[in-house]
Amino acid sequence: MKIISGCPGQNTAYLKDFNTNIIKCPGCGHEIEFFSDEKKVRCPQCKSSVFKISPQVIEYRSGKLIYHDSGESCLDWCGGCLDKNDYKDIMENRKRIEKKKEDFKKLIDSIDKKDKEVIQFFIEAFQKSINDSKLVDQKIFDILQKKNPELFIRSRNYYLNFLNM
Repeated sequence: MKIISGCPGQNTAYLKDFNTNIIKCPGCGHEIEFFSDEKKVRCPQCKSSVFKISPQVIEYRSGKLIYHDSGESCLDWCGGCLDKNDYKDIMENRKRIEKKKEDFKKLIDSIDKKDKEVIQFFIEAFQKSINDSKLVDQKIFDILQKKNPELFIRSRNYYLNFLNM
């Protein structure tokens, strides 16, 4: 895609946020720095591609999950400023996230609606696991097991039942 007048995102006059964000690599746990305009970087330690994903607000109301997106970026309509392979990777990652959201909805639907504590645990775990290949990162279960063994047992049982469906 050719942009006639140039990408406004590449002009520093249009940039609003020069801050950086630090996230952990889902492959090795190494801390990775993203600038506000970056969506994908290579982990300097394990060399895997890591995507910066804006967190979504997830609400659970009246027995339904509601996703509030953080807003569209120029990548949603252009991508002209990126290498074609990087743009393709980012779009494939978005599809992966949408699939995870569908699976997450199925998981939540399989939980007894009265068990709000488990539902809230999974919402928080899902948001923290968005870069992970699994629906919920195993490390989150490990932490829960130490902090709240009873909630861990209930949550783990729901998760295992969901995986066996």
